[in-house]
Amino acid sequence: MQSTPPHTLRAGNSTLELAADGRLVFARGPDRWTNNGALAVLHYYDRQHPRAQVVAVPSSDNYSYGTAGTTSMSCKGVISVIETGTNCLEVTLCFAAIQLSIPLHFVLLPGGEGLTVTIPDNGIQEGHPRLYRLLGLEVLPEFGAARTGEPGYLLLPNWFGCQCFFNKDYPREVWQTIYSSNDQWENVCNMPLFGITRAQGTLCGLVTQGANDAQLVCRQHWEREHTNSVHPHLVYRWQQADERLAGTRQIQYTFAAPDSADGEGYVFCGKTYRRHLQQQGLLSWAEKAKTRPAALDYAQRFFLKIFMAYKDPQPDGQGPYHVGCTFAEARQILEQCRTRGMTRLTVVLVGWGQDGHDGKCPTYLPPDSRLGGEEGMRRLIDWCREQDIQLGVHTSHDGAYSCSGEFNPDDLVMHRTGERWESIVWSGGQAHRLCPTVSLEKHVKRDLPLLAGLGVHGHHHYDAVGSFMPCHAPAHPVATRSAYIALIRQQFAAAQQIMGSVSTEMPFGPYFDLTDGFFHSYIHPYQWHRASAIGRYFYDRTVPLLTVVLHGSCNCGQTMGSGLAWQLEMLDLGTTPQTEVSMRPCQAFGIPAYAERADLMAETYKFFQGPTGVLQRIGQAAVESRRELAEGVTETHYDNGLIVRVNRTPQPFGPLPAMSFTINSDATPVAKSK
Repeated sequence: MQSTPPHTLRAGNSTLELAADGRLVFARGPDRWTNNGALAVLHYYDRQHPRAQVVAVPSSDNYSYGTAGTTSMSCKGVISVIETGTNCLEVTLCFAAIQLSIPLHFVLLPGGEGLTVTIPDNGIQEGHPRLYRLLGLEVLPEFGAARTGEPGYLLLPNWFGCQCFFNKDYPREVWQTIYSSNDQWENVCNMPLFGITRAQGTLCGLVTQGANDAQLVCRQHWEREHTNSVHPHLVYRWQQADERLAGTRQIQYTFAAPDSADGEGYVFCGKTYRRHLQQQGLLSWAEKAKTRPAALDYAQRFFLKIFMAYKDPQPDGQGPYHVGCTFAEARQILEQCRTRGMTRLTVVLVGWGQDGHDGKCPTYLPPDSRLGGEEGMRRLIDWCREQDIQLGVHTSHDGAYSCSGEFNPDDLVMHRTGERWESIVWSGGQAHRLCPTVSLEKHVKRDLPLLAGLGVHGHHHYDAVGSFMPCHAPAHPVATRSAYIALIRQQFAAAQQIMGSVSTEMPFGPYFDLTDGFFHSYIHPYQWHRASAIGRYFYDRTVPLLTVVLHGSCNCGQTMGSGLAWQLEMLDLGTTPQTEVSMRPCQAFGIPAYAERADLMAETYKFFQGPTGVLQRIGQAAVESRRELAEGVTETHYDNGLIVRVNRTPQPFGPLPAMSFTINSDATPVAKSK
């Protein structure tokens, strides 16, 4: 039955109240979370005066919306509750002047720990789509917003985990695409997750359906009220001429008290996302090992890339070819590693194929004769198997260069403009991007079995995979980001099935359940990351969000550093060390000679992967809780019962000496600094 707000739902000791002015209040005990006015904000396209329009709902009578001189003038949004239940409100957002309506279903979770907001796809009504087209919907803008000056922070899913304090004195708003679009690749927005931690506890927001076409609206010190917030914008059309993107959309909001057993607010958010991923198929290391023992084997080893060859980058792809390491020399490096005690290795060959690293993509086979050819590679593979070294190779199957005999412009991703996707000038010249339909069928499914026929097994490494964009080529269209992502997932699944385990360069949520590790976790965002709008205005500090989510399922790698401070940082954040070397320096790519890194590699291996190394002791456990006892002092509990305490400061803290750590199962708590 249609009725008018307010309405109240109850579950456990929680209530959810919707008022007539659009204010939504979630209360659990004394803690209250609410929005600042609008329940939602509609974005639609008005073709009469071709422009995008924005309408808040409910709309104030003090404002007019729409385009002057058209029937959309004074379009207003109203709320209608068409049905209520004990834990559900079915709300319709009505925009009568443009014949558009959108259902929102608010459900209070059974235990009272939060709520979901669902937009059923079959409930959206566009009565006059020739004139008025739904573009997107901001849901619960500024829900849980904090005021500048409050204690607490925003949690953003960028890089390893981005923390932004409520201490800015300049207003900023940044819209970022979940799973970064190509124009925002520096953001590495790798999860559909956001958080707001305040004195009253933590709000965790999670886009559980429709994340492939969604954005996060990030605000700090915003407008007159100086609010700090994050909320989702659900995209239904990226451009006005598109067909409406189908599918149900859903956002889940859950809440933790300030004294949550998870410890820090970002841990609560990370564990919430982990549970969601597990429901979608993310496996623990032990579960992976039941069908893919190579995955657990990879997890327990030191990850080493050996860089073999490259061409000097120039536009025509005909730069001079340089050999950094032959197959025979790679064996020499590994023999020296074993002599120094580095016996548990996963080794990935980079630049082993035609014309070196990215030298002639998508053509890799046969292995380059200047490195020893197929016979030289086979000998290395056989020797590694005898020495219990897990050997894999590095490929970039979505890359394409015109210097390859297999290059075909018709195979490339095509933009809306009819232009083909081009990237940087690299070893093979001007880089292009193959449509994943083509790369999967023509190259991945051909090359991985051929590599397995050479004896490669145990691991495979994909180069940078991200920037999920549609392809508009008539011969092989990939109409949506979701379709593009589905094809990339098939590439990872093929590598898993054929090689046993798979890693990639950078982390993105769409394939967390299909990969076993990342080469770059970005605990220190690079300069180009920091130059982005998120980096400039919202990045204050790194927090270990990625390892909270994935430590029990994926290796979160970080380039090897030196010294005790670096070792403690890696242990504290839960990352795994890895490095890349060659026999001779490859300066154009910043790759050092093995001899320059041999001592440091041996020291790193001993600290982390040696018989008494910290990673051997912690194992592949998941993070249960983490507390920041003081600046630079933390206590992390893992689900195998181990407790890791780290003091990264030059002063002692309680029983922890300066610059030290302990790993044990002692449950005696260490007091938090006041």
